[in-house]
Amino acid sequence: MLSGDWHIDTSVLFRVFLALILGGAIGLEREVHGRPAGLRTHVMVCLGAAILMLGSEHSQMTLVQSGRGVFDPDRLSAGIITGIGFLGAGAIMREGNLVRGLTTAGSIWFVAGLGIVIGKKFYPLAVCSTFAALMVLVLFRYVENWVSSPDFRDLTVKVEGKSYENVAGQCETMLKETGVDVDDKHLIVDRSNAEVEIKYLVKFTKGSFKEGMILEISRLAGVKKVVW
Repeated sequence: MLSGDWHIDTSVLFRVFLALILGGAIGLEREVHGRPAGLRTHVMVCLGAAILMLGSEHSQMTLVQSGRGVFDPDRLSAGIITGIGFLGAGAIMREGNLVRGLTTAGSIWFVAGLGIVIGKKFYPLAVCSTFAALMVLVLFRYVENWVSSPDFRDLTVKVEGKSYENVAGQCETMLKETGVDVDDKHLIVDRSNAEVEIKYLVKFTKGSFKEGMILEISRLAGVKKVVW
């Protein structure tokens, strides 16, 4: 595989090249959609996992040839998959009830596994799984938009204290008329500023953005601020 004269087997170069190409294919899709972990991150994760497996393969061969013991590459595989979790966690962001980056975190975890598979010379699985992952990332996006699944958002309305009852009633009527269900409701009363903050957790059909409803609520008498 790798000797003291720096000779590298062509299969090693092929595995490094394949990790660059397949990891790059997943990373490019994430890069095009402006995700926090893009092309370079995915390539580095896939390449890193592949070369660690290549290194473990070399260690195994060296130990066997010298008769000094046995090295189990599968233990290293488990360590790679566990350790890469911190990088995926860094791609996840939470904004209220909205969580972003889970798919990107999953794709980072996937390319780590992809690098391991490439390092083990399981080329058919590496190529097929890359096509499957791209199908999930690209085609399933349209499936999600087609399926009428519910979406949850926070709606915060800050109003003058004296206008609370009137605004709250009108808000809930407008939400109902536009097909938005109120799943939860909280109040924050600020007596010093004579303000009331109404926090709604609303449910609506995914993909049906309610821009008009938000603008109408902001125009109600006594409303100071609306956050969607």
